[in-house]
Amino acid sequence: MTEGFALWITGLPASGKTALAEAILRRLDEWYRMKVVHLESDNLRKVLTPEPTYTIKERDWFYGVMTFMGQMLTTNGISVIFDATGNRRIHRDTARSSISKFMEVYVRCPLEVCVARDPKGVYKMALTGKASTVPGIQDVYEEPESPEIVIESHRFSPEDGAEHVIAKMKEKGWV
Repeated sequence: MTEGFALWITGLPASGKTALAEAILRRLDEWYRMKVVHLESDNLRKVLTPEPTYTIKERDWFYGVMTFMGQMLTTNGISVIFDATGNRRIHRDTARSSISKFMEVYVRCPLEVCVARDPKGVYKMALTGKASTVPGIQDVYEEPESPEIVIESHRFSPEDGAEHVIAKMKEKGWV
């Protein structure tokens, strides 16, 4: 059995992670008939932490579980896309060290653009005191030190970003 790959799409909230993940998933399906599991953090939180507190302890636990899920799937030949802020490098580095076919995709976007987009209202809640742990505002977002690819989401469409990511996957022989 061939081991699956894992892409971790990371970036600030509202940076365009989900739009990029969905564009990659569409292209992998259309071009390669490849099915990939989308581990999207907001959907997983509904099941794993239905009333999230976003404390450091809870985030460590959540990303640990997410990484374990990805490791189990990839070991069994199922590829995954982690679609999650993963605001601390340790979360992403743990996944990198436990999954042999791993690629970190950094969706870089200026904070002011993320705040202007804010489709879920997280920055509005942070700026009005209704949230206290939003990465980029009250909590740290540790940018990747050596991502395999950087997508400037304020300059490129999700479709263009997906093409760049898939080109990198081709270089690695994953598609």
